[in-house]
Amino acid sequence: MIKMKILMLPLLQSILLFGFLEANCPVYLTVSLTGKTLQDTFLEVNWGPNCYGPPEWIGIYGQDPTTSNFQPELRIDGIENSTGKMITPIKLGKLRFPGGWNRQDSEEQPATRYPKGKCLPHFVASYKGTELLTVDCLKIQPNWMTQIKYLNKVPLKKIFLPGTHASGAFTGSSKKSSSILVRDYLVAQQFDIWSQLVFGIRYLDFSIGYKNMNTETDSDNFWIANENMLITPLVAILRDVHQFVKRSGEMVVLDFSSFPIGFYKHPEIYSSLFRLLRQELGDEAFQRNVAKDEHCADRNFGDLQQQGKHLVILFPTQELPYPENESNIICPSWRRFSTSFMNISQTLDYMRLLFSRKPDSPVRDDGWIFTAVRSMEQTLNAHKLETAKERAAVLNPKVNQWLKGPWGNNANVVALDYFSNTNIVDWAISVNTHKAFIMANKDFINLELFHLF
Repeated sequence: MIKMKILMLPLLQSILLFGFLEANCPVYLTVSLTGKTLQDTFLEVNWGPNCYGPPEWIGIYGQDPTTSNFQPELRIDGIENSTGKMITPIKLGKLRFPGGWNRQDSEEQPATRYPKGKCLPHFVASYKGTELLTVDCLKIQPNWMTQIKYLNKVPLKKIFLPGTHASGAFTGSSKKSSSILVRDYLVAQQFDIWSQLVFGIRYLDFSIGYKNMNTETDSDNFWIANENMLITPLVAILRDVHQFVKRSGEMVVLDFSSFPIGFYKHPEIYSSLFRLLRQELGDEAFQRNVAKDEHCADRNFGDLQQQGKHLVILFPTQELPYPENESNIICPSWRRFSTSFMNISQTLDYMRLLFSRKPDSPVRDDGWIFTAVRSMEQTLNAHKLETAKERAAVLNPKVNQWLKGPWGNNANVVALDYFSNTNIVDWAISVNTHKAFIMANKDFINLELFHLF
């Protein structure tokens, strides 16, 4: 009973915190899906979902408005809807990360740890008259997993991992693609792999193609693929992942999910890819107990830390010959669910089925991946060929909003095209903080805080 009383104070604090967030109106910035280059892309301001009372006005700033009486670069008045999104005329500009988090920054000095993320020079504040209500910013989250107390005790299958679909199919930061096909239909992310990880993405989805480049190096033959076309070489991406986890100490799940080009009936090519992964990532890959047919999703971040490892590599082991199919550095694929061929209404129904965890739900007590995307074929069925950005601009805000209800608490991996027009990383951090608190105190109290409101 004494322990119960001691725990009631942080419990009540958590209840008050979540209650305050519900009663308030969150306002945040995302990166819109406009602009032919990343630097020319406009920021967008978001509020909600379901604000009880929208602010009277919102200001966009280039500096923290709480430190001085700055005038906003943009003022938005007349907000009436309880949920909304508005593209601003303010461009993202050249992206440079603080604290040693640029890819090219020297590793002689350790990168700065940011317990609550680090703001880039784009802030948003909401007001009632002259009263400041909320402040947020466009931020990087390079250390969020290691900063959440007790999260390392939560099984991977219980952690909400924000992810990207077709992670390696990204556009350059400044160069305009000469191919409309690549730019509009094959590219699926605005940020490269390094930037995705610095912003807080912790699950990467790779579709791999093989093409013999007639070079002496076999690694040159493996490419990121999307929509059955080759996009960019793989090996540089693997090295970015390796460099990031060494610098950050964070955990990342790599899912080699499909092999649409060059692999069919060629087990030797699967073996060659496996050897590349072992060469580039083997020293950071979690080593599972193959003899016990261990499920990697049952382990936790702390188990990886004890091994000094930071990567979980998902791979279809059945495609590899013996003994490579029993390698301890790869984990069998997790269950995947996709909305590729669904419209918005069908997606909502499908999420209700999956995230409810009811007896008829196909989600079981194992690692699972929800890929919220719309395929090119699906838009053709609707008699309108939409670009990848147009599809994500419609679907992502809906999925982002639906996850902010009780469903988000049941999420494992959620992967999106163009994740940057959502705040899925911030929400995952909020949900995982709650999960870690419950896990740490499960022997004393069994309350689902989200269900109290």
